[in-house]
Amino acid sequence: MKSKQTLFLLMAAAFAAGATAQTELASAQGQRPAPGMEIGSVDAVLSGFAAQHANGRSMQVQSVRGNTVAAHIRDYANKNGVVSISGTAVDTPDSVFVLKGNKKAVYGYLLKYDTRKAYEYTTDSAGKVWLTEVPITKIVPDFDPEFRDKRSAAMLAMAVSHPVYSPMALRQARHIGPYQNEDLTQLQSKPGSPYVFYLNITAVMNGTTPLNGVTKENMYRAWQSIADQYSMLNLNVTTSRAVYDAARTTNLLRTGIINFINQDGRSFAPLRSFGTTAAGTLYRNPSSGFDYGYGIGMTGAHEVGHQMGMNHDRGGSGGEYFEGIAAYQWGPIMGNYWMGGGWANQLFTWSRGEYTTASNFEDDLRIMTVDEAVPYMADDIPTTRALTLGTGGAIDPTRNFGQIERNTDTDTFTFTTTGTTTLNLRIDPLEYLRMLDVDASILNAAGTVVARSNLAVNRSAQFTNLSLPAGSYRLVVRGGAEGTPANGFSNYSSLGHYAMKGTLAGAGGGYPVLGNGVALTGQGAAAGSWKYYTIDVPAGKTQVAFALNGGNGDADMFVKLGGTPTTASYNCKSDGPSSVENCSINAPAAGRYYVGVYAYTAYNTLSVKATYAP
Repeated sequence: MKSKQTLFLLMAAAFAAGATAQTELASAQGQRPAPGMEIGSVDAVLSGFAAQHANGRSMQVQSVRGNTVAAHIRDYANKNGVVSISGTAVDTPDSVFVLKGNKKAVYGYLLKYDTRKAYEYTTDSAGKVWLTEVPITKIVPDFDPEFRDKRSAAMLAMAVSHPVYSPMALRQARHIGPYQNEDLTQLQSKPGSPYVFYLNITAVMNGTTPLNGVTKENMYRAWQSIADQYSMLNLNVTTSRAVYDAARTTNLLRTGIINFINQDGRSFAPLRSFGTTAAGTLYRNPSSGFDYGYGIGMTGAHEVGHQMGMNHDRGGSGGEYFEGIAAYQWGPIMGNYWMGGGWANQLFTWSRGEYTTASNFEDDLRIMTVDEAVPYMADDIPTTRALTLGTGGAIDPTRNFGQIERNTDTDTFTFTTTGTTTLNLRIDPLEYLRMLDVDASILNAAGTVVARSNLAVNRSAQFTNLSLPAGSYRLVVRGGAEGTPANGFSNYSSLGHYAMKGTLAGAGGGYPVLGNGVALTGQGAAAGSWKYYTIDVPAGKTQVAFALNGGNGDADMFVKLGGTPTTASYNCKSDGPSSVENCSINAPAAGRYYVGVYAYTAYNTLSVKATYAP
């Protein structure tokens, strides 16, 4: 019986064979593409299509080697001078017309799928628009109408593994973690975002149930995989038609659509169709012999990449589709992702052609965030965040997590130890179809790195029985890299969500533990000294209040989450001229709070109390 690796190699070979077929298709168009013809200035072209939109009798028509190039306009949008036009050819409905741009430049195309003709609109440096016949695969890189599924019956009967969720993936974001019986037709990765990409799954669903024996979990993972690959963007990947329609009505230029099709075939999508109503096409295969959620998810992420404007990452033995680097289990999602489909710790990322055999040096992230103007997510930890500790110094992944949104981003968590402590900690990437390779460092108060972890070909970071003397520390999380950019991968697209789990044993430093609502009495200290106390506040509390009550001296109170406070670093304080002090925190984050009492003058018979409300 063939092995799983054999299956992947055969799938990859079929993928590469498709690339060969595409080359043959391009060369079989009959004649060499005609030289471009100038059709006017940008302003003249845009004005002409605006007039056609206003009055259908006024049509922009060109003739290229006896072939009519003209379109019926279906959708037209002009937002602050940026124009998006979509439609079909006048002589065949099996076609797509797209034109996008502004007063400086336009780009677009007319595709006739039935005759395999393509005409591209481009703008030169002088602001003149040119119309040129091009191979259809220049605009639709994966177009292959002759595609045939060449898998054998044995291959179709074979089960194939898929990525395994981290046990820390617990809905830290909407697209994180296993399926939880959500309505598959109402999935949203970032509700409320004005930037929307619609996965139209209607054709492969019967109501809220997938067709063809596909499980709800698998359909969920197809959506999830696409959401994973675009999680660094403020882009709502959704299966809700209502959400898409609302966003499209508000600003068509911020939307995209890909249609799931209930038949087998080779999926394809036209380049740069985001911001228009021109849809990509996502066929159902591999519907067996390969995990649906994983396979369709990878393919969907790849095709949406074309719609965003990315071409194939070429090179290596894969030619049109770079097969990745097996030694590091890394490959570009715009390459031959099937080759890495069976890797245990696969990492599929965006690329800028840093590997040795690259011939496409497009900056994928710039294309999405600058050319298509989809913004990055805002930095979730712009400065620092206190490491939240539970009872016994427990580090819980539902309280300690974050996102690396850009390759320049670092997330910093702070904590303080008052005696020798032991750290055991693991930091995992959370996405199912992940891009993040976790790199973590621990620095002391002097800024010296005392420990660093970036597990080889593993994607996680881990610290085991790390002894830390008393002091203040920073845990810094960033996107990792392995090998070299030429033979390995850089942190260019090492992006995504992460969480951490472990213990910081002895983190309380032996400080007295306050019971909820119970005063600790008989406290005293000499002038100029500090005393500390701790209380663990559970999640979901509305308020936590702190109080000192004493009849002599001057005791001041400072409270901090996650570490000992100072007179300059605290979450709440009270420092009046007596030893009666009160402060509170509304909607407190869960974790360990440290109450620091500073003796401005000596005091005794003081009581210390902390109370959290339901």
